[in-house]
Amino acid sequence: MKKQRNIILYIGTSIDGYIANDDGTLEWLESTEVEGDSGYNSLLERIDTVVMGKGTYDVIRGFDMNYPYSDYKNYIFSKSVSGTDEFASFIDEDVKTFIKNIKQEPGKDIWLIGGGNLAREFFKENLIDEFQLAIAPIILGKGISLYNGDDITLKYTLTKVEKLGQLAMLHYIKK
Repeated sequence: MKKQRNIILYIGTSIDGYIANDDGTLEWLESTEVEGDSGYNSLLERIDTVVMGKGTYDVIRGFDMNYPYSDYKNYIFSKSVSGTDEFASFIDEDVKTFIKNIKQEPGKDIWLIGGGNLAREFFKENLIDEFQLAIAPIILGKGISLYNGDDITLKYTLTKVEKLGQLAMLHYIKK
């Protein structure tokens, strides 16, 4: 029996649940003292596919570096762009149906990179199998929220807690 692929949300957040400033920047997270790689390299070994929203894709493409996920299958959820570019396929279909289909394909796990709007769609459809939350010691008060006050109750089991410099890394799996 083949192992079903898991959806992993590995993401940094402020204490008050923000994943980025209003403009999508992350200098508050980038300036946090971290010990090791926060599990990033072991995550990359577990996956062969990344999923993200168009806004997150644009932010990553805007970094002054080569696109870091070119060795993976890239699916970008977008209402404004279709087709493909040199790195990704753009998806404008139902999140639940699309994810159900790619989870059935052979391969490694799938990383939901972000952003907030797409993550909330995954929450609503109960599609996240594992959370790896890196909580930075900062309260932002505003920005792009990981949570949006939707009427959703999902239960997970805490499997690991790590202190990585000033980050608290929490690992949860779906019950």
